[in-house]
Amino acid sequence: LNFGTPAIAERTMDIYTSAVLRERFVEHVQPTESWRAQMQRIADVSCADYRKLVRGDPRFVPYFRQATPELELGSLNIGSRPAKRKPKGGIESLRAIPWTFAWAQTR
Repeated sequence: LNFGTPAIAERTMDIYTSAVLRERFVEHVQPTESWRAQMQRIADVSCADYRKLVRGDPRFVPYFRQATPELELGSLNIGSRPAKRKPKGGIESLRAIPWTFAWAQTR
């Protein structure tokens, strides 16, 4: 890796080393089975609702394109592949970088 200067490299190593050492001595709470089951139920419901909105509602993509800078992000020269697969496709036509950046801006 290129850290630019020895001072940046040293500071980065300090941060990494302290994080590794601190993690080594922390006692972690072990989740119970009931907690894991509840988290799985929450994950299942939220995933189903997300998919229903993003993939199941035909109004989502036009709304998303109006409410976010997804189209503008798609025209930036970032990433190694084109921002879109098809110019007028639905959610499946989006590439990860513009989609993720635009989605994150709505959060």
